[in-house]
Amino acid sequence: MGAHIVTVVAGRAGAGTSTIAANLAVTLARTGGGPVCLVDIDFTAGDIATMFDAEADDDGVPEAHVATRLGRGLYAILAPTVLGDPSRVPERIVSELIASLSTMYAHVVIDAPATINKHVVTALEYSHQQILVTTAERPALRALGRLHDTLDLLNHDHRLRTVVVTRAHPETGLPATDVERAARAPIAAWLPASPDIPVSINAGQPLATVAPDHPFCRPLRDLVP
Repeated sequence: MGAHIVTVVAGRAGAGTSTIAANLAVTLARTGGGPVCLVDIDFTAGDIATMFDAEADDDGVPEAHVATRLGRGLYAILAPTVLGDPSRVPERIVSELIASLSTMYAHVVIDAPATINKHVVTALEYSHQQILVTTAERPALRALGRLHDTLDLLNHDHRLRTVVVTRAHPETGLPATDVERAARAPIAAWLPASPDIPVSINAGQPLATVAPDHPFCRPLRDLVP
C-alpha cells in the first residue's frame, strides 16, 4: 500500500492547522477508502491528543507500531506531552516514521507546527500534497507569502500546494479576489468561523466526528484527491 501523504502547515501559529488536520483525518476515515493515520509532529506543543481526548506518552520518540486507535479506520501517532525541545528527536526518526506509515495506511495526515524546523522539512519532502492554512487577515496572508517563499527555496512544486482559508467570514474587509491574490493561489476551501468548532475541541471530539455535514466539514471531503 502506498499512502497519500498530506502535510497541513501554516505560515504562523494559531491559524488552525491542528483543527483542520484532525477533521480532515476523520473525514478521510469516514469515506472507507482505507485506514488513515494522523501524525502530530509538533514536539513542542502538539494538540492532536487533546482534540481526541486521547492519552499521549510523557516522553520518548514516535514509532509507527505504537499508533493510537482513535476510531474506526483512524489511528494517530501522538506527540509526546513533555518532550519540549524538537531537536531531541533525530531527523531520521521522523523520516523513518513517515516511510513506515506510508506502507501501512491509505492516507497519512501530518499536523505540522508553524515553525519550519527539520521535522517539518522532512514531512514536506515526503508529502504528495501540502495544505497551506491561513486566515483572511493581512498579517496571516503575509505569513503565508513567506511560507510560499520558503517552499520555493526548498524547490517544492507549486502543484503540490493547496491553500485553505479558515475562520472565513464575509465581512473581513478583504474581497475574495484580494485574498486569492495575496495567497498566490486559488483558494481550495473557505472554512467558516463557527462556535461549534471550539465546542467540539473542548469536548475532545473533532466536529467531523459528530457533525460530518457541518459547513466547516463538508469542504474537507474535496480537499484530498
